[in-house]
Amino acid sequence: MKKISVILIITFLLSLAGSCSKKEKISIAIKTSLEARSIEGLSVVNAAKLFLEDYKCDNIEIIFFDDGCRSKKTVEAYEEVKKSGIKILITTHISTCAIAIYDQLNRDGVLTFSTAATTDKLSRMDDYIFRNIQDVGKEQKRIAEYINTNGFNRLLIIRDTDNSDYTDPAIKYFREGLRSREVAVIDISIAKVDHGDLLLKMKRYNFSSLYLLMGSNASGVGAIAQLASSIRPGMRIMYTPWVKSPLILETAGSSIRHSVIPSHYPPKNVNARKDAYISRFKERFGSSQIFIGLNVYSALEILYQCISAGEKDPDAIKKYILNKKTFQTEFGTLTFDEFGDVDRPLYFITEISKEF
Repeated sequence: MKKISVILIITFLLSLAGSCSKKEKISIAIKTSLEARSIEGLSVVNAAKLFLEDYKCDNIEIIFFDDGCRSKKTVEAYEEVKKSGIKILITTHISTCAIAIYDQLNRDGVLTFSTAATTDKLSRMDDYIFRNIQDVGKEQKRIAEYINTNGFNRLLIIRDTDNSDYTDPAIKYFREGLRSREVAVIDISIAKVDHGDLLLKMKRYNFSSLYLLMGSNASGVGAIAQLASSIRPGMRIMYTPWVKSPLILETAGSSIRHSVIPSHYPPKNVNARKDAYISRFKERFGSSQIFIGLNVYSALEILYQCISAGEKDPDAIKKYILNKKTFQTEFGTLTFDEFGDVDRPLYFITEISKEF
């Protein structure tokens, strides 16, 4: 069954890549997880498909590469991108994966939009990488501000060490912004977590709120939230923006009613254009769009504007973005600084079940 699923995905991607007209096109590579049943991959693929349909583009094509959201596979996937000769890339992988290919990207001069890697190792760098998300410092200080003023007392932080290029700087910036010193930390590997052992460790602490500092694996994070709630029913739980997925609802159980997820996009009924896009996506594909898909869609919009203005190679696109700075997208205005980063608000979603 898995082999059949992979074949179907590859067949679909090949048809997607050729969906524009036959005139000469600029190729854009998208590296994401295309493994069978990947919610992220399906969301990204369908966001790209909807973008092509919405813009009726005739000057770009999109080619997909599977990086599995793992460092080793990311390096392998980048080699495939390099062999293809494509010089414009969008990535959806985590910070650790971004760092694994950082030097190669810049050595090869590949213009890259990172839609999910917030690591400060990419911040304030004159390189070929642009991000349409906040860096980890801004993100974590805003989460700390929310926790400071919303009743998160005697905080326990459970931190995933698998994605250390995110969670190492994240905990540093978070603690810099946190007023309370009543904090305990448990480090785990989300990929290898022993729930029995974790339960025993949690019981050692007198905590009344929880921060799950993890950058991926929403189903695993949700299960830990439910486990912690078995010790402290009804306690407040904070997530990171990177686990905002329908899988949270499936695995977090009743703890979701006391949880908060920071979001790059406002909750329902605040941004009409975003809501209309989400509804259109669901009607078109029969599934929920996760926020990574929105990040990819807006990255495609910006690249499309650059290419339509006649900028086709990485250096020209880089110069165009840094000179223009401000871009209108379907979901709002983005303004890049001199290092290709943006600042944007974080929205704190409390009615999580209504988001999907």
